[in-house]
Amino acid sequence: MIVLKFGGTSVGDSAAIVRASEIIATRRERQPVVVVSAMAGVTDRLLDAAHLAGEGDLRSALTVAHELRERHETAINEAVCRPGPRGQASEAVGTHFAGLDLMLEALTLLREDGAKAEDAVLAHGELWSAEIMARALEARDVPGLFVDARQVMITDATFGRAVPDRTMLAERARAHLASAVQKGSIPVTQGFVGSTLKGTPTTLGRGGSDYTAALLGAALGATEVEIWTDVDGLMTADPRVVKNARTLPEASYDEAAELAYFGAKVLHPATIVPLVEHGIPVWIKNSRRPEAAGTKVIAKAMRSDHTVKSIAWKRGMTILNLRAPRMLGTHGFLKSMFEVFERHGTAVDVVTTSEVSVSVSLENGAPPTALLADLGALGELTVSRERSIFCVVGEGLRDTPGIPARILQALGSLPVEMISLGASKINLTFVVQDAQANEAAQALHREFFP
Repeated sequence: MIVLKFGGTSVGDSAAIVRASEIIATRRERQPVVVVSAMAGVTDRLLDAAHLAGEGDLRSALTVAHELRERHETAINEAVCRPGPRGQASEAVGTHFAGLDLMLEALTLLREDGAKAEDAVLAHGELWSAEIMARALEARDVPGLFVDARQVMITDATFGRAVPDRTMLAERARAHLASAVQKGSIPVTQGFVGSTLKGTPTTLGRGGSDYTAALLGAALGATEVEIWTDVDGLMTADPRVVKNARTLPEASYDEAAELAYFGAKVLHPATIVPLVEHGIPVWIKNSRRPEAAGTKVIAKAMRSDHTVKSIAWKRGMTILNLRAPRMLGTHGFLKSMFEVFERHGTAVDVVTTSEVSVSVSLENGAPPTALLADLGALGELTVSRERSIFCVVGEGLRDTPGIPARILQALGSLPVEMISLGASKINLTFVVQDAQANEAAQALHREFFP
């Protein structure tokens, strides 16, 4: 059994859905379970609709819903090539859209806007694409079967970033998915979406379809997980910035996890964890070029001839530097500082320290004023915005002499504000201004991938 996951661009229109159905058909003998994202851009539009309804603008919210309905009806008419399955897809999706309209009306009346309301609305995107994909397969004599992920992916009630119950998932995956495979069907289910035990819709956070695929792969004991996207695999850098970036044939779990966390958009950062636990390899492949080799992510991958395997970065970060001379020679200061982050529910990325100062990086927009006030009470606080965190990744990075020197030499006159050799032994991170990120990426790529 294998798990195939198709991202938003891989089911983004009728042509993409047809390509995906053809890929699935080639893997029919391997007993696939299929996970799909919402069509590209749909989640953002649903979020718009939820906010409009919560603000009381029902008319605009319903306009968004009706635009989405037209888009999905077009996909059904063009991708589902036989009248019977086409009619079934149209009826199922129409029912779901009618339910969405009622939900938006209720949110408008209640003026309800928040993570719980958003999850209830956002869950529709994957629902529509899974229904269409199952019927597109059926229309091509491939036994697709829609299985609602909300019956399988039971989570807690942390709306917007729900945590799955792994034990219950394993039981329900066997009951709903493995049993369907044993009967000769190809189950198609939603990524990103779950529900509480009471049936309230939840989501796993943006990019959660990858995580769904990994969790199902682990729960079902799959031999492989394939992530189908719009690039050939993991790259040596973002090809939109570095034109001669190359595809990596292999990467280790650790390398892939670091790249995902530090900005490589191919994998969700949480994807690797369930796969590592069960030693399941994951392939990253291009649905527009299925013949391309892709990248295989495994426990132990071959080391790069350059030591450095890839470069990733995240823009729009904020750097906080807290200087407190009283921390010199005392204990408990770092505890006090990180208790502030815990109290405000704020996660940090990179941390560097000296005798009297600590620097940390934050994402997700401007930090809360209350957080800054509490940190300022501990010492002199400096806030630097519009920064990019770079991550240089490769097995053996720490054991290879001269790598940090080569990085700094390649950056030349670009000012580096933080630098940290990661505890994982395979990454080195540093910070530059957003305006210099492209120049830094290109300089590093020239140095390590001539």
